[in-house]
Amino acid sequence: MKFKTGDSTDIALCIALKHEFLRCDDSFNDFAESAKTMIMTGENRRIAYKTYNAYARFIHHLYEFMLGAISRERNNTEKLSFEMADKYVSSHTQRILTNRRQAIMNGTAPNWENHISYYPEKIPEAFAEDFRQARNKVSAHVSHHRSDLNLSDFYEKNHMYLGLLYFDIKSWWGRMGDEFPDLKEVTSFSVLIKNTL
Repeated sequence: MKFKTGDSTDIALCIALKHEFLRCDDSFNDFAESAKTMIMTGENRRIAYKTYNAYARFIHHLYEFMLGAISRERNNTEKLSFEMADKYVSSHTQRILTNRRQAIMNGTAPNWENHISYYPEKIPEAFAEDFRQARNKVSAHVSHHRSDLNLSDFYEKNHMYLGLLYFDIKSWWGRMGDEFPDLKEVTSFSVLIKNTL
């Protein structure tokens, strides 16, 4: 369905995007905490399971946020082909990487920024496809392929790029005022029995 910026569909989509980012942020923080525990106390199956699940949720919510952002950019809620989604994710990630490199080279990057040698000039050609397939296998679809996906390998190859996306998105969608945002039915949810008299 096509919509216009600022109309009721756009407002509803922005609420959904804020919710999805908050879910992404929660899962990233869960992952970071679990990974810290893994590093500090050593590996075992239980902590590997918890860390895997937190990272899987992070991948899932980050990817879903990206799909919602594409809808908003296109002013169209119709489902995209995976080829178009891959192109968008690739171009957006490349733009963030290029901007990061340029800020380092022209001296406008913050002093905590990594050295230019940390960032390659180009994202891996298969990044967007790998991101989509990892999302599908680790959290979206129950399949025999899940036990074959080496999430450690995916992390090593792609976490930098997921981090670029995440922190770029957080700079806008992670902004919070003094009060938690009103996410309509999401923040109206209650398990309490309400008196309807």
